[in-house]
Amino acid sequence: MIVYFKYLMLHFIGFIKNPNAPDYVVVSARQKLLNVCFYYLFICFGISVIIFGLLLEMAEKLGLFDELVEKDVKMGIITKTITIIILAPLIEEGMFRFWLGYFRNWNYFKWLYYISALLFGGIHIFNYQFNNSHYFFIPFITMSQTFGGLMLGYIRIIYGFWYGVLLHALFNSLVIGGYFIFDYHF
Repeated sequence: MIVYFKYLMLHFIGFIKNPNAPDYVVVSARQKLLNVCFYYLFICFGISVIIFGLLLEMAEKLGLFDELVEKDVKMGIITKTITIIILAPLIEEGMFRFWLGYFRNWNYFKWLYYISALLFGGIHIFNYQFNNSHYFFIPFITMSQTFGGLMLGYIRIIYGFWYGVLLHALFNSLVIGGYFIFDYHF
């Protein structure tokens, strides 16, 4: 299991380095589901939330910028949960990654892949009530989502669009679950 995990991680890193020459893997639908629902979810959640989340927390504690406060969207808990777990993955994957499949054989594909990830990360700044202290740190604040954009773009190209939607929905489910477990009121 550790060896396979390492293989998948190295495959992902290789793709990030050169998205124009992907090494397409031939695996069964069952193995794709296992990879996306377990291995890549673990990678994405671990890096995005644990590593980048801790860095962001440390930057706040060091006083580099004011505390980040998530916007209070006036929705019921059920509506908000459905929006975050079902609608957001469908809409965001459609906007930021669906079209990538049509350009994967073009010379400038890698730039589209990187720009897509940056835009995906950047759009998430609007999740926060930000002020002047945040402007300089927007790339830092959104690095978790940008990394997620790189991962979801990789999944879209290597596994397919719906696997990207699935990973996005699972990731958001873990985040929502964390809010419930730690009694965070959103």
